[in-house]
Amino acid sequence: MFNPNMLKNSKTVDVHSLRNWSFPNNRRMCALALPVLLLTSLSPAQQSDASAGSDQPLKLIRNLPLGPEIKGNFDHFGIDLKRNRLFATPEDFKAVLVFDLAHGKVVHIITGIVRPHAVLYREDTDRLYVTDGGDGSVKVYDGQTYQLINRIPLLKDADSIGYDLSKKYLYVDNGGGDAGQTFSMLSVIDTTSNKKITDIKIDGDTLEAMALDAYRPRLYVNDKAKNTVVVIDRIKNAIVAQWPITLGKGNVTMALDEQRQRLFVGCRDGKLIVLDTNTGKELQALAITPGVDDTTYDPATKRLYAIGGGAVDVYNQVTLDHYVSAGKVQAGSTAKTGRIVPQLKTLFVAVPKSQTDNAKVLLYEPQHTGSAEVRAGEPQEPVNAPIAEDLILHMLSEHPTLRRIGLHVIPPGQKQMILIANGNATRLGIHTSDGDFAAVKGGATYGPHIADGGFYNMKMPMFDAQGRSIGILVMEIPDTTAASEADAARQAEAIRKELAAKIPSLEWLFQTR
Repeated sequence: MFNPNMLKNSKTVDVHSLRNWSFPNNRRMCALALPVLLLTSLSPAQQSDASAGSDQPLKLIRNLPLGPEIKGNFDHFGIDLKRNRLFATPEDFKAVLVFDLAHGKVVHIITGIVRPHAVLYREDTDRLYVTDGGDGSVKVYDGQTYQLINRIPLLKDADSIGYDLSKKYLYVDNGGGDAGQTFSMLSVIDTTSNKKITDIKIDGDTLEAMALDAYRPRLYVNDKAKNTVVVIDRIKNAIVAQWPITLGKGNVTMALDEQRQRLFVGCRDGKLIVLDTNTGKELQALAITPGVDDTTYDPATKRLYAIGGGAVDVYNQVTLDHYVSAGKVQAGSTAKTGRIVPQLKTLFVAVPKSQTDNAKVLLYEPQHTGSAEVRAGEPQEPVNAPIAEDLILHMLSEHPTLRRIGLHVIPPGQKQMILIANGNATRLGIHTSDGDFAAVKGGATYGPHIADGGFYNMKMPMFDAQGRSIGILVMEIPDTTAASEADAARQAEAIRKELAAKIPSLEWLFQTR
């Protein structure tokens, strides 16, 4: 039987030496000092049972059984796609389990964590970030060796996270009731320097899951104590709105459909609330199993998963604001957390130990998803225009109803027009499309309504403060603020005028600070 005291002085446990064990018919297994490590494929009979009913939205394809020493609830999964590894957080085990999905085994157990909650893997620096609610910190590990390299102190109950890919900032909720406070903190950590930048105080002793908008500087946080969603402006590091949740109670989970600006808030009473992030308005409540603890959305398949109460509730988004239940899959009476990983076409579900069964992680393959949206590879150039990006982010902050804005120019000394600023670093440097060029060829503002998203897609020539042409400006005006295409064009042109006044010249956009 595994004895946690064996690991007191160890930061990680390397189990590569177990490769030669013969599972499961090896009597030495009874002496194994680690959880069961084999990632098993289902037998033909099990596959038949798992696939019973061809209309099921999920197919159980693998089972990762764990030993009896893994007790209590799991919190959230993390993923390292570079190494094809999954991170699981059994809270009472005081460790993070690292699964090698390719070889079907645990390759490390990261110990020295009082109560693990959330995991982020940053691929470009090969660093792993784990929130530890027990000692109130974020622990930073080497992504290959899993050795602890830094500890960032926060308040007790450091829990849920959100990650800003553009700035490489990690947002962590902490404090509150477990810290003896009637308020909580949303801490901002620079994962490049591994230092805390600031704290944002939020009234309420229990913060839960959060979601981060990739294109505009907003962060949404569940304030369970107040039954509200708190909206944070990430440029101002300040609360800019608080949206009451009236259609459900116990708001704990969150997922975002960024393209359509729909926020999904899971409530413990069996309601999944859909909100419009342009207005904060509750649009509808979808029925789910009571006890939800995770909500995850796949934008490619437009499918929504709510995990909790022993089940996975699945909804398909048919059109904007039209969601249809695809069914419910029973994952085990204690199942409550999960994560969809679109790149692996897999939904991972954690099932804690029950009175009759040991803990396990189930792997499901989504079924009947239709044709997933696949963005074709686009030419992308290196770009370094930090002043331009900062200018665009501040425009988004100053115009909270603006969904997106992007600036296309030909950098000095180059010939190709590219996107140099739009709030989302993953898109910087892409070539300006033929459609964008065609839309502004006549010099007028062009902006058709996009029904699947509810916005006007505005495109127009862009100028500097001297009225000189410098490129193309694109933006999305939500139809909640524009009555028609002409109205959207007036709004877009006013924003263009304001932006142009701040640009002395094309060259200025590429200056270094």
